[in-house]
Amino acid sequence: MSSSSTEDFAKTFGLDAVPESVKLLTQMITARGADIKDFGSIIAKDKDLTARLLKLANPRAVDEFDYNITTVDGALQRTGMSLALVLAMGDPLIRGVVKTFQTMLDITLECLPVTAPFNEEHILGEVGFSGKAKGKVQLRLLPSSVPIIGSRLLGLAEEDLKDPAMAADVIGELCNMVAGNFKSNLCDAGLTCTLQPPKISKTSDFKIQTIEGGNSERHPFRSKEIALFVDLGVNPWTGSES
Repeated sequence: MSSSSTEDFAKTFGLDAVPESVKLLTQMITARGADIKDFGSIIAKDKDLTARLLKLANPRAVDEFDYNITTVDGALQRTGMSLALVLAMGDPLIRGVVKTFQTMLDITLECLPVTAPFNEEHILGEVGFSGKAKGKVQLRLLPSSVPIIGSRLLGLAEEDLKDPAMAADVIGELCNMVAGNFKSNLCDAGLTCTLQPPKISKTSDFKIQTIEGGNSERHPFRSKEIALFVDLGVNPWTGSES
């Protein structure tokens, strides 16, 4: 995605600008000059990023009063620097998902810190990306969400969506939109990449998939109509050009 097309995409969806902390972190990665102390000083200036990093560094804690690790440096020592980029890109991803559903589907999504998992078979949409960053965006939805998305996104009748191929096309289009939002943010942050075609399947496995050499984070969303999980895995250290 060129800089001009990235700007057009962001303008169309009304995306917020990439946070300065994200740009600084990715500039360090791109320049191959990343240092954990420098990472820590950037993260410490971003209150939200700091809070999310400390939460992941203390996975068994009920709340912040139970934290064993209470500093950014200590959290980075446990989680690694690549997780910091995943966390930094999480907020732009969340905003992009919410804006996509609001603009294209007239659905108001709320991003929740935690919610009940899918215990039954559900739809999994995957879009890989590679370049200066490598990873995967995954969407998980219940089959009951397909008619709602299909009618609002493409104007399809519920009868049309009984065709598995048509239903897969609907989720594929949704995956492309969400991944496109995220790619726009990656490009703005200096990590140019290319997207792979979406892969749609059904699964009962709810485990978050890890990315070799990177880290992953899950974002649950809810509205009155649908439930959605968006998993993001990134390895920012590949260094190849897209």
